[in-house]
Amino acid sequence: MFKDEKQKLIDIMFETGLMIHNHPYFKDKNNEEVCNWISEQLKKCGFKTKSVGSSWGVLIDD
Repeated sequence: MFKDEKQKLIDIMFETGLMIHNHPYFKDKNNEEVCNWISEQLKKCGFKTKSVGSSWGVLIDD
């Protein structure tokens, strides 16, 4: 992963954290529902993930 891609991922994570913190949509969501939403946001930005074992999101290749 190149530095620009890593920075993009960092930016996405901060944006996601702030969205979850401030948006009422997440008020009654459980961890699985929130993680599924995060996975979808990452996918839209080109980072495909899946949950594996105790990790909610592992980057995968097509």
